[in-house]
Amino acid sequence: MRKFEWSAKPFGEFFGALTDALDSVGVHYCILRNYEGFPANNLGNDIDFLISRSDLQRAMCALRSVEAAQIIGYLERASVASVYLEGISHPPELRALEVDFDLNLAWKGLSFLTTDSVFQAAIRRTAGSLTFWVPSPIHEAIMSFFTSFLIGGCLKEKYFAQVQRTFASERSGVIAALLPQFGLKTTTHLVDAVIGGDRRKVLGCVRSLRISLALRSLLRQPIRSVLAVVNHYANEFAIRLSPKTLETVCLLSPEGGARTAIIEALMPMLRSCAGVVEKRRPQPWLHFERISTGTTTNAEPRATAQPGSLVSMAKVVSWLLSDWLSQLWGKKNLTLRIWDTCSYDLVVDPDRYRYGGPEWFARLVSKLFPSPDLWIFLDPVAEGAQSKSRQVLPAEILSQLEAYRAFIQAQKKYVILDASQPADGVTERAYAAIIGTLGERADRKLKDRFKQRKPPN
Repeated sequence: MRKFEWSAKPFGEFFGALTDALDSVGVHYCILRNYEGFPANNLGNDIDFLISRSDLQRAMCALRSVEAAQIIGYLERASVASVYLEGISHPPELRALEVDFDLNLAWKGLSFLTTDSVFQAAIRRTAGSLTFWVPSPIHEAIMSFFTSFLIGGCLKEKYFAQVQRTFASERSGVIAALLPQFGLKTTTHLVDAVIGGDRRKVLGCVRSLRISLALRSLLRQPIRSVLAVVNHYANEFAIRLSPKTLETVCLLSPEGGARTAIIEALMPMLRSCAGVVEKRRPQPWLHFERISTGTTTNAEPRATAQPGSLVSMAKVVSWLLSDWLSQLWGKKNLTLRIWDTCSYDLVVDPDRYRYGGPEWFARLVSKLFPSPDLWIFLDPVAEGAQSKSRQVLPAEILSQLEAYRAFIQAQKKYVILDASQPADGVTERAYAAIIGTLGERADRKLKDRFKQRKPPN
């Protein structure tokens, strides 16, 4: 069988094509930080573009026109639109890249620095064969500092030394830039605290800065400020509840150990494919005692003591409630969730979970669980060897395999992989299936948001 090989567009080529595309459609932008290694290296795990909100549609059109840039995720907040791209090499161990289009520089919807002022003072920078726009040193220092400080209430040591140097050398310019939003007293106190390097004193400025920004914004533009705050919280609430911010993939296999090994290999490959990439196992409030999943299809099921019927049924209901709660609440970003097991395992192989309730109840409840966006079945018996396996494998194992195959083929979106092949090849095929599903879903989301299809390459 042909070996799958992953290939990627070099970061420098992608970045040059994207900035050319943005220039061609008239989008004003600035690269906010971490551009010192361009074009050979991207020092961060993402790229931050500052653009005007009115330019977002044109910026997305430019991004989608870049050859070999497959969009696999999109999440739009009140202040930033995050795009996740597969097939960009940066650094070599990562297969995906996050591109953030920052739409305003704000805390809770209230701007601490205007995009127009940043664009007016922007500097043209050359790196190799690339040319692109970056903020002035004053604006870059303010943005690098305030992103974690004002918004998150913490200091990011990665940028603090550079921010401190800029605040010291450009003290009057920094104060002038912050003065309209924070006032002279609050601004001067903050700038001098940063220059002095007293972290505790700097952190003590957070509350006064937020209060000053809120009061000044409300006094100057009361209606617009209130609407901006309401929009911010409504947007964040929707992200936590909306099913559109969660992508789920479930791997099925009678060989639990093999499935877990494939998932462990997939996790580093899927980094940066979404805001959060996580592996999940069911965590009901009433836990099942799961037998070790290192068994093979040739092993006889082990007899174990099972709890009573009512206890088992209560555990299944607990599992159902936990799954729906994790599906609907608590998401802070676009999330890719890889399930290491699912409710159907309980139906096909109840002994593994020591389930002692009626089979009809487990089947009924399993139909109520949230359905993944993609099912991947790791079939331990190759398609061509299935007839031979009927002569070798025990009847119970054969029945279990047929139940898995019948279930997976009844799903809306699934792939069946030959798990008898080398593990690296199986992992690559599982990765390709996941990326394909993410790309299809992202394309539908972008079509609904911008009323346009991806331009042909």
